[in-house]
Amino acid sequence: MAEIKIAVTNKDIASCWEAMFLLRPMLKEEDFIKKIKKMQEEGYTLLYILENDKTIAVAGYRFFTMLYCGKMLYIDDLSTLENYRGKGYATILLNYIYDIAKQEKCSSLQLDSGYTRTGAHKLYYKEDFIINAFHFNKQL
Repeated sequence: MAEIKIAVTNKDIASCWEAMFLLRPMLKEEDFIKKIKKMQEEGYTLLYILENDKTIAVAGYRFFTMLYCGKMLYIDDLSTLENYRGKGYATILLNYIYDIAKQEKCSSLQLDSGYTRTGAHKLYYKEDFIINAFHFNKQL
């Protein structure tokens, strides 16, 4: 069974780069550790799965409390290396995150997903996520 770890050290975080870059190609590798460390100061947790000493899947999350939904666990990132997709690693991470959300007494688990990520959408539908809003963004 896959072992889920929390990325804490710079080495742990750096090992997550390849899987994260597939999801976030706008990132620069030289800024990655610094950005993750800053996010961790703000409550972000980065999970990863190792197979044969290689990080093959990652998930990042944080907690929010909002008026419309109460306490939620928000999934910022969920990505698996292409050669490992379809083998259940994202589901393993999601199940782990579900347990955390329940332990923390969250009323919901939420995420945003780009409209072109149809493969990810299939997973989210299979996991009983629903689309309940449009996400609007204004660049400043």
